[in-house]
Amino acid sequence: MVDDREQTWKKTSDRGSLWLIEIITWVILHLGRHVGRFFLYPIVCYFILFSSTTRFSRHYLTRSLARKVNFSDVFRHYYSFANMLLDRVYLLSGKTQAFDVHLHGDDIFDELIQQNKGIILLGSHLGNFDLLRVFSAKYSDIKIKAVMNDNNRQKVNQVFERLNPSLKDEVIHIGHPESMLALKEFVQQGNLAGILADRVETEARSVSCEFFNQTTLFPSGPLIVASLIQAPVVLCFALHRKNNQYDIYFHKFSDKIILPRESRQEKLTEYMSEYAHILEQYCKQNPYSWYNFYDFWNDEK
Repeated sequence: MVDDREQTWKKTSDRGSLWLIEIITWVILHLGRHVGRFFLYPIVCYFILFSSTTRFSRHYLTRSLARKVNFSDVFRHYYSFANMLLDRVYLLSGKTQAFDVHLHGDDIFDELIQQNKGIILLGSHLGNFDLLRVFSAKYSDIKIKAVMNDNNRQKVNQVFERLNPSLKDEVIHIGHPESMLALKEFVQQGNLAGILADRVETEARSVSCEFFNQTTLFPSGPLIVASLIQAPVVLCFALHRKNNQYDIYFHKFSDKIILPRESRQEKLTEYMSEYAHILEQYCKQNPYSWYNFYDFWNDEK
């Protein structure tokens, strides 16, 4: 059985974001970032009025803000999303020096790097994961690659690949027999592999967790991958503050993910519940920066 949420995000997240990204890309490349930020206002207004995903924004904001949501809340949510896309386009254009980034908890990496250990970075759709491009400048000898399912080649990613053709070389696609071997070798060489862990690909690889006081599904795949790699797991949240300023927070999650055969599902639920709890705390502190615009809690079942 396929969960409704899986179908919802695969349909809406791709279709709903594609034209917005294409417009923003054109504005930035032809008019510049500052002019682009100005154009976000009419673009976002149009998007809110004619997009079918705004109700999902309301579902989430009602929980994260713990109050009734109004139009200005939804506008602020989508403006934050559009601004993230604008900055992402800028980052993929190689202009990382335009951002003022403050790192918190990066001493974790100093310790692990001295031990010559690779790292699994567990991220989310909170903030802008591409800000790690700025972080990588501090550790120029270390490579960072994103890990995603091979069937997750959305049209929005194709737009970004046209902008930065080398982007496809920065991704490890899970789903082929050789994928796990390539990923394991990459990490064991002391590199970083980033996985987003707050969107379910298939119900068969998911666990139920409490998130904003309601049970919902989180993917178990990222933790299964981490358990096979046997590398330290670090949580990462890259959050926009104002203008060109970002904060990147790192949290040591586990020295290694261990999933005993006799209690595999219980341990997966335990690990993902901890992840969901930390993600929820960051969402409460940054309520307009989580960009999962689909029926995350299955409210419309």
